[in-house]
Amino acid sequence: MSKKLTDIDNCNCHEIASILSLNLSTVRRWIKRGWLKANGRSPKHYQIRTWHLEQFLENPPQKIKKRIAALDTKSINYLLRRKA
Repeated sequence: MSKKLTDIDNCNCHEIASILSLNLSTVRRWIKRGWLKANGRSPKHYQIRTWHLEQFLENPPQKIKKRIAALDTKSINYLLRRKA
């Protein structure tokens, strides 16, 4: 199923967790703590703009800096729609 035009610049928690090999609850926790900006479509569904994801991944909170640095670079580039 293809994304709607308005969703092209957005990701959801499931996509981020799956592509970065993270637990879904981890991504939701980042949002609840205010570290990752997101728009709530409904109580359990968030839309994360690619721009906000990029800001978060490039400048994560000190507490999780090492964890973010250990994420797969190719997966991050894929999520952020960057060319390799």
